[in-house]
Amino acid sequence: MLDDSVALFLSSLRRASSSVQLYPHDHPLVAEAAQGAVTGALALTEDEGEVVLSVVNDAFYLNKRLLPQASLEHRAMLVRFQDQGISSLTMKHPVTAADVIDLGEFLNGSTGDVPADASIALNERPFTEADLRQAANMSKLKRSYASSIDILRGVAAAAGEKSFDLNPAVWAVEELLESVLKEPGASLLLATLKGHDEYTFFHSVNTAILALAVGRTIDLDNEKLTMLGLGALLHDIGKVRVSPSVIQYPGRLTNSHWQEIKLHPQEGAQAILAASGNGREVAARVAFEHHARYDLSGYPQVRGRNNLHLFSRIVSVCDVYDAMTTRRSYKRAEPPTRALQLLLNGAGTQFDPNVVYAFIHMMGIYPTGSLLKLKTGQVVIVLDNGEDSRTPIAAVVRDSRNMLLDQYEAFELDPTLVADQVLPEVVGINPAALLEDIHLPDKLAS
Repeated sequence: MLDDSVALFLSSLRRASSSVQLYPHDHPLVAEAAQGAVTGALALTEDEGEVVLSVVNDAFYLNKRLLPQASLEHRAMLVRFQDQGISSLTMKHPVTAADVIDLGEFLNGSTGDVPADASIALNERPFTEADLRQAANMSKLKRSYASSIDILRGVAAAAGEKSFDLNPAVWAVEELLESVLKEPGASLLLATLKGHDEYTFFHSVNTAILALAVGRTIDLDNEKLTMLGLGALLHDIGKVRVSPSVIQYPGRLTNSHWQEIKLHPQEGAQAILAASGNGREVAARVAFEHHARYDLSGYPQVRGRNNLHLFSRIVSVCDVYDAMTTRRSYKRAEPPTRALQLLLNGAGTQFDPNVVYAFIHMMGIYPTGSLLKLKTGQVVIVLDNGEDSRTPIAAVVRDSRNMLLDQYEAFELDPTLVADQVLPEVVGINPAALLEDIHLPDKLAS
């Protein structure tokens, strides 16, 4: 798929750019990353011989096609392009590993330009900004998500060294809240987005969306929803004060790593309390308490179950659900229904049972974004649970011959037809990537 090739090129280019700062060009890590980018670039250029990857208005375009998913998942790379003044990359078949490495060095600031005769040229974009804007169709919801990632990145940079202003984070939450209230099904679908290069930021935005959806379910007013969302968005901000080598450790954490990780709730609370703006006290409590557990057996130590803030108990459930359904280098992702069962197993000990029940009621038997294999052999994606989660709204994404479809039609799913639940990587489907392509019937969109 085109989007997969773009993702491979961008993720590999980022690794190549980082690796070449540490190792010589012929080092295996540099060579592996460069070859990954070459593979992606060759797939993109093999048909037409040349493609243009542009950056306009905080989004990637391939020729004139907007890439909303790449613009979100590879946000850090997009920002790096902008910082280095790159408005476009023209890639000519066949792209070489040497040219990828040269581009990587330009991106990390090691060199001032790329060779003029390279297979990758900078800023030769043949399309005007008006051409690209006219072709764009990025949903407001995805733009709100992207804005939240950018704001979190800025907050994290400031919180790592000094005090910061909470107001941008509040604005981000208000935008997300508007989307959750207007498009609850689409919001939950977008919350399945996983950003492996910037896991903490994507995880924090997903947790905020889920927490806002829970708050909506239990009828919190907008002011309380905003405070809940702020606490959820910033719940892991203390991790910016933990050593990057621990946060990015590629395997299971050692005991010494865990001791350092366990400091992030206190660090986060202190950073938030030092910030300016409204909502500090509640957000700091959420950051401090989200790992305390309902039975108080977690960390840090909190006195008295009744002292745990409702928002902390909500964020705890949403935090763990998103973490369980995310694949990491050291663990596989749990299917959504299995994750709900694990939450239920922890009700009364790790989690507030009332929050767990509200969360499960909101998510339904098959949560939005679930991929299901039917007895017919088709694979469907759950789009919405509506008023009656016993008949979720779904769309077929792979037919009975296992062919990937490019047009989707929503329908009410009979749960008795479900044979199994499958993971996105198994069937080659990214649920959040379908947001612009599948349209719910009007009566289900809100």
